Amino acid sequence: MENQRIRVTKRMLREALIRLLGQKPIEKIRVQEICLEAQINRTTFYKYYGTQYDLLNEVKEGFLKELEMHFENDDEPKNLVNVLAYMDEQRELCLALIRAISDDSFLESLLGLSYITTELEQGLADRYEGSRKEYATEFILRGAYSVVRKWLYADTRDTPEFIAGIIMELAGGLCGYGQ
Repeated sequence: MENQRIRVTKRMLREALIRLLGQKPIEKIRVQEICLEAQINRTTFYKYYGTQYDLLNEVKEGFLKELEMHFENDDEPKNLVNVLAYMDEQRELCLALIRAISDDSFLESLLGLSYITTELEQGLADRYEGSRKEYATEFILRGAYSVVRKWLYADTRDTPEFIAGIIMELAGGLCGYGQ
């Protein structure tokens, strides 16, 4: 169990990395810059992380863990709204992760969330099999991811309910939702 001082130090490092990711890609960020931004000694950084990529991975894993906690129940639309509301609240973090991690890698991380894979399996099971099911899954996931990315980057903000409605409507035809 980490004590309060360790948690505060790690939070400061995470926040510094997120701010820097708003300015440049991860491969251009040096550990020294993170430490300067966080006002923490490099020795302290290396006590907890080996590289800036280790810190980025911890940020990503923490985000995914929090995201999964927003899948409350069996109500698909409500879950999607909850997830999108959380992403909206954490917009700076989401955009930093999207910029820092390749789309394929970030999408793969999202697919690792058990709720998403279970919902898709159930929705597509009666309608598709084999490679058709794989293509339908790919289409739905990449489409939904693109909609969410566009929404997060937009200057004018639609509500999470509006975006969830679009995704559910578009995916519904393939998964048989609402029919």
